[in-house]
Order: sequence, then structure tokens, then C-alpha cells
Amino acid sequence: MEQNIVNVPLIDADQESLRDYGVMISEEVYSPGLAIPFYRGSVEEGQNLDFVYTGKAVVRTARISHRSPVVTWLERHLHMSQIFVGLGSSPFVMVLAKPNHLAGGYVPDLADVMAFRIPAGHGVMIHPGTWHDFPMAFDGKPVTVLTMNSDEVVTALASAKAADEMDAGDVYKIDIERRTGKVLRVPF
Repeated sequence: MEQNIVNVPLIDADQESLRDYGVMISEEVYSPGLAIPFYRGSVEEGQNLDFVYTGKAVVRTARISHRSPVVTWLERHLHMSQIFVGLGSSPFVMVLAKPNHLAGGYVPDLADVMAFRIPAGHGVMIHPGTWHDFPMAFDGKPVTVLTMNSDEVVTALASAKAADEMDAGDVYKIDIERRTGKVLRVPF
């Protein structure tokens, strides 16, 4: 059984470590220099985040608590760059794998799976096609996350009759052990 366990590397998220998975959202202004003439000298304007979705955009919150370090599910959205921002004073973890759909991938490359520790008050906007699990609480304290996605994705997930694999709307969700024979585990 031990040979079937893949310990996912846990690393601190920053702009560079997330580059192939998404964009770090932090206290730094994203691509500063947008020329808006109001409040010059007191507001540093950043460029738009390239948030992509189909249909109607939705913004909601979710409260996450401690759960097993085993990652059962990974999903991807080909038409959306989902955003997760942690609110409050606790970090959270995002398990991500690089997009591989352009190469015909229907399961993530397990060598590309990383667990990113997102600092408190920060977030990530994942690239379309990035494999991901829902955020995980890191230090034992519940964390509220602000999520930005599409109504199509929320409707598909909320319509599921049971926790199982799915390919509906812009949600392609798989059971990692069923598809790869491996168990992913975050070391915390």
C-alpha cells in the first residue's frame, strides 16, 4: 500500500512558484500602473486580473475546516480561471496540478501536483485547465474563502446527486485513486 501513496510537496505560494498554475493574489498590486486620474498619489491602480468564465460570473464564500490530508478529487475547468481568496488570519492550502488538456490529458500528471500554502489574506487565480481540489484548512483553524467562478460550474456541482466523478457543464472531476491507482496525501 505504501508504494501507492504519493506525498504531495507542500510549498509556500508566491508569484514564481504559482506561475505554471495561476496568479498569486496578494497585498501587492497586480500589474500596477493603470492610468486612472482620480485619487492620484493615494491609490495605486493595478491592471485587470484576467478572470475568464462563461455565462454568468458568481462570487460566494465557503467556510473550510480541517479534513483528511488525502486528496480524493481533482477537477478542472477549461473555460474558467477560478479565484480563491482566504479571508481572515489563517492560511489555506490549494492542491494544484498543471493544465495538460492541450496535450490531450484526461488525468493530471502526478509529478506536477503541488500543495501550495497560501498566506492568510491572500489568494490565487488558477489558469483555465489547472487541476485543483477545493481549498484545505492548514493550521487547524477554519478559514472562509471567497470564490469567484461561473454559475455553470456552481450549478453543475450543486446538482450532483452524490460525490462521484463528473463531466458536466465546465466541470471535469475525477477520483484520483480510481484513475491513477495512487493516493495523494498532503503532508500536514
